[in-house]
Amino acid sequence: MKALVQTDIKTPKKASYVAYNISKFFNKGSAIESKIETVLNQLRDELGVKGLKRLDEQTIESYTAILQERVQEGSLSRHTVETYVSALNRIIEYSNHFLGKNLETISQSQFGLTRGSFQYVNRSVSKNTHNAFLSFLLEKSDDIRAQALQHSVMLQRTFGLRLRESLSIKRETIEQALRTNTLHLTGQDGTKNSRSRDIKIRTEKQIEALKSALNFQKENNLKSLAPTTHLREQYSFAKNMQDSFNKSNSDSYYHFHGERHAYAQQRISEGADRLTVSNELGHNRQEVTRVYAK
Repeated sequence: MKALVQTDIKTPKKASYVAYNISKFFNKGSAIESKIETVLNQLRDELGVKGLKRLDEQTIESYTAILQERVQEGSLSRHTVETYVSALNRIIEYSNHFLGKNLETISQSQFGLTRGSFQYVNRSVSKNTHNAFLSFLLEKSDDIRAQALQHSVMLQRTFGLRLRESLSIKRETIEQALRTNTLHLTGQDGTKNSRSRDIKIRTEKQIEALKSALNFQKENNLKSLAPTTHLREQYSFAKNMQDSFNKSNSDSYYHFHGERHAYAQQRISEGADRLTVSNELGHNRQEVTRVYAK
C-alpha cells in the first residue's frame, strides 16, 4: 500500500492530488485541503522540494523561517500562518506514516508563531558560521551562481537585506549608493511589497561589499546578482546551498535570514535606536524589530 502512495509534487496538479489524499487520510474537509495544497506548492516553489521523499528537518526549519519572517513583517496574518503550520504538520505526519520518516511535528510556540507580543529570540548567524558558509561557496567558485551568492550574502550581512533583495539588487542601485553614500532600495530591487527604504552607508565593510558586488556585475554583464534566467532559479539554488551546507556541517546551522538578525544586533550594539533599525530593515511596525535584537 505504501509503495502506491503518490508523493510527487513537481507540478501544481500533482500537489493538488497529494493534498487531496492527505486531507482524505486524516478525514479532514476541503478547508484544510486547500491549505495543505498551498503549503505543498510553497515547499516546491520556494525551497525546491519536488516530492515528500525530500522532506527533512532542514526543509521544515527553512519553511518555518519563511513563515516567521512574513508574520513578523505583516505580509501574513498570525491566523493564516497558524493554519499553514497545522497543514504542514499533517504533511509531516502523512510522510512519517507512508514513507517511514521520523520527522517531528512543530508547535506554534516553537517558532514564535503564536499570538501575543513580539519577543526577542537570538536567531542571528554567528561570524564563524557566516565565514564557514562563504568558504563553502568558495569551494564551488567555478559556478557563477555560487560566486553571485557570495556577494549577496555579504550584502545581507552588511546591510540587513533580505535574500530576495540581495539577489535582485540592481547595478544602478549600487552605483547610486556609492555616489550618494546611501543605499536606496525600491521595488526594482525586490523589496517587500515594493516599499522603498534608505540605508546610510556607515562603514568601510559596506563600501567594500558594494564595490565587490558591482565589479562582479560588470565583469559578468549582469543587471543584478541573479546570473540565472529567472530570479526564482537563483533563489532555489541559494536554498539548496543552504541545505547542503547544513547537512555537511553538524556543528553549525546557517540560514539566510540570520544575517538580518546579525545586522540588527550589530546596529543596536552600536547605539542605533529601534526606529532607525526598523526602517533600515524595512519593517512595517517598529515592535517587529524586538524579535531581531534586544
